[in-house]
Amino acid sequence: MKRTIPALAASALVVSLLAGCGGTSSADGAGEGSAAGKKIVMLLNDQFDPYYLTLVAGAEAEAKKQGFDFSWQAPSTLDVASQTQLLQSVAARKPDGIIMSALDAKAMIAPMKQVMAQGIPIITVDADVADSSARLATVTSDGEAAGRLAAQTMDKLLGGKGKVAFEGYTPGTSSTDARLKGWQEGLKQTGLEYVAERYDATDLTTIAGTVSAVLKRYPDLAGVFTNWTNPTLGAAQAVQAAGKSDQVKIVGFDASPDEVSLLKRGLVAALIIQKPGDMGSRAVSDLAAYLKDGTKPQSVSLDAVVATQENMNDPAVSAYFYKAGKQ
Repeated sequence: MKRTIPALAASALVVSLLAGCGGTSSADGAGEGSAAGKKIVMLLNDQFDPYYLTLVAGAEAEAKKQGFDFSWQAPSTLDVASQTQLLQSVAARKPDGIIMSALDAKAMIAPMKQVMAQGIPIITVDADVADSSARLATVTSDGEAAGRLAAQTMDKLLGGKGKVAFEGYTPGTSSTDARLKGWQEGLKQTGLEYVAERYDATDLTTIAGTVSAVLKRYPDLAGVFTNWTNPTLGAAQAVQAAGKSDQVKIVGFDASPDEVSLLKRGLVAALIIQKPGDMGSRAVSDLAAYLKDGTKPQSVSLDAVVATQENMNDPAVSAYFYKAGKQ
């Protein structure tokens, strides 16, 4: 059966960030103790991505409950220099705390340590750094477990045999790196043959071209795992263009509205879904506890959920689909 992919909204698919953009939420409720009125800033990597918007929604709800003066921002471009500049700019305004997704696990250590040395606590969310002394705590998905879950899901979809490939984000970000590591480890427990591992940044056309090349080199390829939204979308485009939507199973990552649409239409076989709303809420509540009485929070890794056509209408699964637009 021939399937086609609809035109996709650029705001949902392309990482196009505007300097200083974000949102502000002045809490009208009063938190307990010393948390009320504290200024908290969240720094994320995209102002349009449904994943980050869902994360913000969870954080904003908890910030209102705590009585925080909460705002969030994204840098002008997706690179370490821009994130560092934004972090330094925010720190200069002396907020009471910062919650951020670290774009690079190593390169962001020094700038984050400089901010911590100023007495501004940082909690990382979504993506962490390689040095725990550069932040107070972290709230992330268990990326390695999610990667292993992807391998198990692919193994089940393919009946324990077949050639599979990986298409994902350029190495260096802790969250996506962990998913790849878990996938690699998980494949060792299967009968699947791992034939290709490819990386790209964010451009959908480039990603689709990379996957198309893999499909040509391995005409009997049976599956592709992708470790975040854009590779999932790009892989689906490439597989559809090759006329192999029935042959090649895609196990994608995340649950943007576009990905959920592809799952519903059978262009993606399964999605490994994070819980960004829960991450945002937990990061804010942990920071609130620290600001109230100095309680140092424990780092937390949340599990993932698998969505397929069979279970995607189950509220226990669909509750974690990411939201589009401002929350």
